[in-house]
Amino acid sequence: MDLSPVFAVYPIETIRDLLFAVCKRYAGLSALKVKKEGSYQPLMYTELRDSTEELGTALAEMGLRKGDRVGILGRNCPEWAVSYLAVACSGFVAVPIDRDLKEREIRHILGVAGVKILVAGPEYISFLAEDLSELPDLQVFVTMGEKAEGTGISFPEALEKGRAAMVGGNRSFAESTVAPDDLAVLIFTSGTTGTSKGVMLTHRNIASNVVGTSCHVAINQDDVLLSVLPLHHTYEATAGFLTALYQGATICYAESLRRVAENLRETKASVMLGVPALFEAMYRRIRTGIEEKGSGKFALAKGVASLSELVLRRNVRRTVFHTLHERFGGALRLMISGGAAINPAVSKGYRELGIDFIQGYGLTEYSPILSVNRVDNFKDGSVGHPLPGAEIRIVKDEIVVRGPCVMKGYFRNDAATSDAIKDGWLYTGDLGYVDKAGFLYITGRKKSVIVTPNGKNVHPEELEALLIESPFVLECLVWGGPEEDPSLTEVQALVVPDTQEFDQSFGPDQYDEAKITEVISEEVRKLNKEVANYKRIKKFVLRHEEFEKTTTRKIKRYLYTQKPTPIKKRRWH
Repeated sequence: MDLSPVFAVYPIETIRDLLFAVCKRYAGLSALKVKKEGSYQPLMYTELRDSTEELGTALAEMGLRKGDRVGILGRNCPEWAVSYLAVACSGFVAVPIDRDLKEREIRHILGVAGVKILVAGPEYISFLAEDLSELPDLQVFVTMGEKAEGTGISFPEALEKGRAAMVGGNRSFAESTVAPDDLAVLIFTSGTTGTSKGVMLTHRNIASNVVGTSCHVAINQDDVLLSVLPLHHTYEATAGFLTALYQGATICYAESLRRVAENLRETKASVMLGVPALFEAMYRRIRTGIEEKGSGKFALAKGVASLSELVLRRNVRRTVFHTLHERFGGALRLMISGGAAINPAVSKGYRELGIDFIQGYGLTEYSPILSVNRVDNFKDGSVGHPLPGAEIRIVKDEIVVRGPCVMKGYFRNDAATSDAIKDGWLYTGDLGYVDKAGFLYITGRKKSVIVTPNGKNVHPEELEALLIESPFVLECLVWGGPEEDPSLTEVQALVVPDTQEFDQSFGPDQYDEAKITEVISEEVRKLNKEVANYKRIKKFVLRHEEFEKTTTRKIKRYLYTQKPTPIKKRRWH
């Protein structure tokens, strides 16, 4: 099997290496674009280099020394990207912070990390500046936008400060030294199973991940990538930001999830990273449009496309489905999904429309991409082949990995580090297996496994994937129930009905709680017929609010598997 790189990779050992290389290679191209005054405005690669040096110099002028931490908090924008690069390339440590966290959580991270300078949107600085009594390390605010009086300096002012210092002879950025094993980023995990921890990633970790990912996924300087996921998440920061720059693409920042389709049209984006919830929602809208216009025409078009591939060996899907492609700007060619498993029918559906679709797998502790499918070599049920340098073992069904992207450890948490890394091997907490062709499969989370009273192991993700196939189920979570006594453990589900589907099937206001229960009961019965007896769902609870999720749209399971939130229950025997 040929797994040679599909892109001409070149060596880098640090984020600083990456910056200098890309700004030289792609000097005449647009690096970043953001929508201002109704249109997307570019920041060239040369301008990216200049802004990074100016901000890095300004940070040094503010008193930062090598290893000091700088928080970055705000929406995706060029200021966020420049801040990340300036911090890492100066030998400081970037601390990206989830913009959806509450004030108490943000303050906690700033305090634990010992952040000295915070680059953030004005909406965050306004409330943080009110009380700094518990943040003794925090010295300066740099505002991504208009600053409030007495709260530090604005981003443009910081760049001007750096330029003035450089004119005055400050060469701190030019003379900075960054070693591969220096700490580059401190990332506090989303904590889907409990309290978040600070993941320490080195320059070598991230640079290796960028190069390794580029061996499997080819984008180029003709590509435009629409950045949708929040940059504070390692998936977007490494894959949707640094890897895109490494390969010379132009990154355009989406205005919001609601305007993704519009932004795709405006930017003529060709590549998009996302999570299953986003891609599945887009696909549902596509399917709804197809059904409204007649599924017979769609089936005929698919038949024509398949026949052309079989007889003429030509892919004409983009031509056959030209109208649909125009809705997304006409250039979209590649979708990459990560963060959770996606329904294989969705992957296949996009390909039938002429859009390549692949999924991968990773975790923050591996910088984060561990494996990914390739456009020319994929299996939809799998998360692909491991990146170069990643050695994988399966230990008691758990995926264990060793390689250049394994984190340095958890920040000031030796016990957690020792639990996660043993003899250089990272224990991922994910369960899975590798097939004979080397493809990796994920079967569930170790902490989520339900152990039944007769000793059988049930993987909730397997049942969730089956139940979510029902058009009447918007979301679901399978667990072992609230009972503390292990002998009472049984497979249960929390189910959020899809009210839009109920409206369409029965008519708005033409169904009640009893009807919803009846329909979901039937869907659960159908599922139970397809699985072994010990896997069958014994109870379900209806919810009428969506689950709270992380920024990559994973359900925060620990919030719902500690205590019940019952509305209505049914039992099957």
